Amino acid sequence: MKVLSLFDGMSCGRIALDRLGITPSSYFASEIDKNAIKVSKANWDDITHIGDVTKVSYSNGTLHTENGEYFVGKIDLLIGGSPCQDFSSAKAFGTHGQTPEGLEGTKSGLFYHYLRILKEIQAENPNLVWLLENVKMKKQSKEQLDEYLGVEGVYINSSVLSFQKRARYYWTNLNFEQPTDLCISFQDNKCTEGLSKYKVNRTSSRERMWSEGKGGNSSSSCANVTQADKVYCLTTKQDRCPNSGLIEYEDFCRYLTQTELEKAQTVPVGYTSCLSYGQASAVLGNGWTVDVIVHILRGLNK
Repeated sequence: MKVLSLFDGMSCGRIALDRLGITPSSYFASEIDKNAIKVSKANWDDITHIGDVTKVSYSNGTLHTENGEYFVGKIDLLIGGSPCQDFSSAKAFGTHGQTPEGLEGTKSGLFYHYLRILKEIQAENPNLVWLLENVKMKKQSKEQLDEYLGVEGVYINSSVLSFQKRARYYWTNLNFEQPTDLCISFQDNKCTEGLSKYKVNRTSSRERMWSEGKGGNSSSSCANVTQADKVYCLTTKQDRCPNSGLIEYEDFCRYLTQTELEKAQTVPVGYTSCLSYGQASAVLGNGWTVDVIVHILRGLNK
């Protein structure tokens, strides 16, 4: 199986394939975040990194990238999770897959590079399997993506397969059913050792963030998840409001540990060990809940 992963991040798609018992004959990853690439390289030696998605194209069986040209023949699987904050200003999608006026260079505009590359590959392989993940968005934006991709995005909250509340939409040409709720609790996954390094420094801003343990999941305070079954959606900065939540610790509170953040995203424990806590928070916050991807891609084995 030949795989192209756009906005690859820390290669969560590669973890998912591994859990399915699938070893790609080639896995090409488009990503520009240095820390995400560092994690990917630390865990996988069979990934080819091809750089900026805006400089990737496919024709005549060849991937054209800023890191070189690769004759791959038929690509079997295209995956990705592009940033898509707002599509309200998007004009009709052009016949050649160009980005609508006003979106070029924006985060939302990156979706159109996914769509462009999808169409380029489908022109040579109509049987391509593809998957796109994105945030829960307003109805108008969701309907636009449904129209562009020709399928209806399916809503899944990661809480059914992890202890993290993470609302996402998934578009794919694979058939799958909603996953069964495994009732995974944060209480069964809390760390008990090495917690002192995650204690929050008591400053006036951090006291407001903790709000004596009565804060909510908002822009002004963080939720107290000490006794919670589920933590909130991982963000890229755990020391900001909102984040995944704070936990009572000694005379104040602590952040989720790096291990707890990894478990929340269902990546292997230690997967981000090559990074500092802040760096790991960023790449994990931008990543996929791997077991959701495993559930969706299970149809590949059929």
